[in-house]
Amino acid sequence: MNALLHNSIADMYGPDFLLFYCFVIGITLVVCQQLVQDPTKNQPLPLIPAEPDPYEIAYLRSQETGIANVALFDLIVRDYLQVNEQFISQVPNHPDLSHLQPIEREVFDKFSSSSTAQISVWLATESIQSYSNAYEEKLQNEQLLYASQWQERNIKVGLIGAIIIFSLGSYKLLIALGKGRYDAGLLITIGVFSIIFLLWFVSRHTHLSHRGKMYLQQLQETFTRLQQKAKYDIPSVFDYNLLVALFGVEALAGTSYDSYYKAFFPPTFSRKVTTVESSSSSLCGSFSCSSPSYSTSYRSSSSDTSSSCSTSSGCSSSCNSSSDSGSSCSSGSDSGSSCSSSSCGGGCGGGCGGGCGGG
Repeated sequence: MNALLHNSIADMYGPDFLLFYCFVIGITLVVCQQLVQDPTKNQPLPLIPAEPDPYEIAYLRSQETGIANVALFDLIVRDYLQVNEQFISQVPNHPDLSHLQPIEREVFDKFSSSSTAQISVWLATESIQSYSNAYEEKLQNEQLLYASQWQERNIKVGLIGAIIIFSLGSYKLLIALGKGRYDAGLLITIGVFSIIFLLWFVSRHTHLSHRGKMYLQQLQETFTRLQQKAKYDIPSVFDYNLLVALFGVEALAGTSYDSYYKAFFPPTFSRKVTTVESSSSSLCGSFSCSSPSYSTSYRSSSSDTSSSCSTSSGCSSSCNSSSDSGSSCSSGSDSGSSCSSSSCGGGCGGGCGGGCGGG
């Protein structure tokens, strides 16, 4: 018992122990980082086939949602489904259903009535579940997906590291409390945040393994020309499906199937901007240059001639002079004055300014 209460760690001075505690935490984090590395990190990538399966690639990129998007788009390109603003429905005089693959027929049968784009994807996802499971199993066998057993191992490693950090910190805290030292707030803070960070670090991952990420990136680089081809050429149905599988529905923006893209991403933002600009213009029109007509008269000290400047609501000004000459207003002149300039304020709250300067 005495050895637990009096040893090099228990008797360590507070600041010295904090440095030692941080050192132990750092070593623990480094070891855990090495143990939770992706086992596929150094494995070679699969060969890219000449005509890869769009549905397989779609699952690799976006799982079930990716397959649903490819299936829906394939049916639209082949005139089985149609897009009307944000709604997708069956084409009344669609081609023969015998030309469809089983996965496409399953999706087509879900569209007995018109549905929004989001609901359409949900319906398609529900109908292709069995096919998604088959693609998942295939990609798991190729180690392109992050296996569940790897994640379980990572959690175990993280828990062991958290126990080490918690045990050492708790031991020193109990020793300090036993000696009547209650200023252990920094020790508790360091321990708690270290454990939280460690558990977050070991549990974070995507559905793809490192090998899967690199393979998908290689596929996108290989077929990146499809994005330009879709905008400036007429791709085949296979090319369109591969484009959606690799880059998502966003890749259809600006193509001949831009309506399908807008069904999922309606231009609400641009409409809002237009509405705001229209409202601002209306306000400007109502406040700028809309004050009642008024006239101001100025008399020149050296002339018997009087002139009046009047500005109308249309921001035009004129000078009516009573003298025989129509020269512009100037100091010390006997001639009449005309408005040399009349301008409208450049924004809301700007009025019409115009007058004769004389003196």
